[in-house]
Amino acid sequence: MLYEKCGATLSRCCCFLGGVGSGSKESEHLLLRKKPSPKDKELANKCWAVAVDSHNRGDLEKAVNQFTQAARLDGTRADIVLHLGTALQDSGALDDAAACYRKVLLIEPRNHSALYNLGYICEEQRSYAEAIDFFQEALRVSPEDSDAAINVGNCYMQLEDVGRAIETYEKVVAKDDACAIGHYNLGSALHARRDLHKAAEHFAKTIRIEPSYADAHFNLGIVYQELGDLERALACYDQASKLDDNLTDASFAADAIRKSLPR
Repeated sequence: MLYEKCGATLSRCCCFLGGVGSGSKESEHLLLRKKPSPKDKELANKCWAVAVDSHNRGDLEKAVNQFTQAARLDGTRADIVLHLGTALQDSGALDDAAACYRKVLLIEPRNHSALYNLGYICEEQRSYAEAIDFFQEALRVSPEDSDAAINVGNCYMQLEDVGRAIETYEKVVAKDDACAIGHYNLGSALHARRDLHKAAEHFAKTIRIEPSYADAHFNLGIVYQELGDLERALACYDQASKLDDNLTDASFAADAIRKSLPR
């Protein structure tokens, strides 16, 4: 049973994680704070402009280089360090990215993007309890952030605390009944608890919100099959296969049901 993870956006950045390492020498200079001169600020703005353009064009190596130069020139600007972290994160340098987010929090302790992406990196590195702490702090800054709340639920699922995951997802859909991923993940958690009828309700709700959600059709088919409703399960599997050619499990499941049904 799948559940969806919410991702970081290109406007967010990160650096080294507490308890996960001390960061590289490349990022250590960012922890030093000095007041930039007017000339430093001017040069930092030029590097910043080049870095943003490079990042938008997908040239991550140049973007990291130019954001780094900008941060060295003016390390007091949270936005520069934040975007350096984003470029590092996009290039796969998660520890360095996390170090940047830590630096951002030294400048702006309530920076939502830095908190969120630290949570995201912790989740990627399977430090789920720490990820929950960061996501919850991000929620204290921005209570309407459903992405952070969903990721809290996802971390609870990874920790096999299904009850708290369900509570978290329920709060998400209570605030935003049109949140497809919220209903989908709630359905997955309810299925894990073997509450099949409620799981079916939330997968069906996901499909009403987002009819092209192939995984929701597939998982609804699984639930119907477990409930013994093979006709509905077959319809769900067929629709999932139609929506996503790569969802071969749905095709196999549909074929198996067809063979089992009376001709």
